[in-house]
This record gives sequence, structure tokens and C-alpha cells, in this order.
Amino acid sequence: LDSLAPPLRRVVEAVCLAEEGLEAVERMQAWPARSGKLALKMALAQLAARAARS
Repeated sequence: LDSLAPPLRRVVEAVCLAEEGLEAVERMQAWPARSGKLALKMALAQLAARAARS
């Protein structure tokens, strides 16, 4: 997770580790509706790409 930008790391930690909903993350970060899903997709894609390179 250290390789992710802080906002992306926060969304992964909140959704995957703390089991918070995307709507809660969007409110917490003051993001527009449905932006949490996009942020989570970007973060998981970056993590997958990094894992594939390892």
C-alpha cells in the first residue's frame, strides 16, 4: 500500500481493511458521489500492476 498516493491508500484501507462502504468514504473525503468507486478501481489496478511486476 505504501506505493499508492495517500488518497488512494485511504480508500483501499477504508473499504478493504476497515470494511467501510464507498458512500461513507466519499462523505469522509468530501468526494462527489460515485467517485469512491473510481478511486478504488484505480488503486486496485495500481496494486495489481505492481504485483505483476514483482
